[in-house]
Amino acid sequence: MKRGLIAVLVAANLVMLVIGILTIPPNLQAAAGKDSPATKTEQTAPTTPEPKEGTPPALEGSGTTSTAEETGASLSTEERPDLGDFLWYTEDVRYSGIPTGAKTIGTISPLIGSWKALITYDPDNEFDSEAMEFLNVVLVGTAESLNLTLDWYQIFWANEGESFDETDMEDSVFSGKWENGGLWASGEGTIHLTQFYELNDQQYAIGTMDTPDGIPALVALVRP
Repeated sequence: MKRGLIAVLVAANLVMLVIGILTIPPNLQAAAGKDSPATKTEQTAPTTPEPKEGTPPALEGSGTTSTAEETGASLSTEERPDLGDFLWYTEDVRYSGIPTGAKTIGTISPLIGSWKALITYDPDNEFDSEAMEFLNVVLVGTAESLNLTLDWYQIFWANEGESFDETDMEDSVFSGKWENGGLWASGEGTIHLTQFYELNDQQYAIGTMDTPDGIPALVALVRP
């Protein structure tokens, strides 16, 4: 009886030993895998997202740098003018000159394009011909050869107190040059734009016009 019991106990111990051999190594391997540096690296290593389609790559030192030419092009306008566009001139610059803080524009390149324009004829009413003419002016060309195209819009005769539409009038073309920080252009008379400047993201020009009949005239341009 005693020998039989011993045999049973030995057999049971052998069974437990076999079970331990089969189960312990996999459990140890799994536990070791949780703390493995390779496993941690794989889980936490940062990944670089692929760029979305249509998104330009970033450029080192890239920034928004507008050249004078780009600024002039962005300010170009074909919108029709009215008196409100020229209060800066009729109520201030005509009498006081260019305001403090304005930046003078000394080359023609940033001035190319379309402008709103005002011609004031007989500004002191010395010839009983005072008038304000609104138009658009397109400046093209180079310093040595430039053109001003005058697209007539509307004229107001002060003594008559009436405005007349001029949109059906043929455009006038004046040709000339850039000289000494300004320009002159001749056609039916001669336009002298003597000062160009920039202030508060707008461009301005002022000057005079020699008319065919000798009536004095002042010229002002603005954009946008």
